[in-house]
Amino acid sequence: MSIAPSKSFLKVIALLMIFTLAPGTMYFLYTRTGGPESKKELAFQKNMRTALMYGSEELDFAPLSTWSWIKVCALDSGITEAELTELIGFEYEHYPELHWRHLAGYWTLMFIDSEREASWGMARPVTPVRIPRKALADLALPSGVNGRCFDIQESIRLSRREVPVGESPVIVRFDLPQELNE
Repeated sequence: MSIAPSKSFLKVIALLMIFTLAPGTMYFLYTRTGGPESKKELAFQKNMRTALMYGSEELDFAPLSTWSWIKVCALDSGITEAELTELIGFEYEHYPELHWRHLAGYWTLMFIDSEREASWGMARPVTPVRIPRKALADLALPSGVNGRCFDIQESIRLSRREVPVGESPVIVRFDLPQELNE
């Protein structure tokens, strides 16, 4: 009599191992890396990288995005839900889905459109885009501020610095005009 396991038993064991490892893999993907990037996010990052290569001192986000918006907000990592609500002026129900918000290596651009009628009632389209600090650009906000918003007509200031190879020298500055003189 053979004690070797049957092929069906080994298949069940392999399937159980996959189901056991999948939640751990998903947890790692979302908590360590911020989750998968959307097509909108990848396209915007590509467009922004190209615009940053021109070396100008200002950046206009309007031509870089393929969706409609009226206001853009830059959010530093670690912004709380209460701080976000106060900054944008309404409760953003998808805050828990910003899986990268606690990672110091990222900051967020949140593109907000005007409120409009949808089949389920009033809706306000919001498109969050994560920006990797080392690969694309760092964020500079005034001291003690975790976020700042600007209208679509406004350009954002850029500055550059010397950094080691492998890091972006670009700093996106979300300063108000009166703060520039201080």
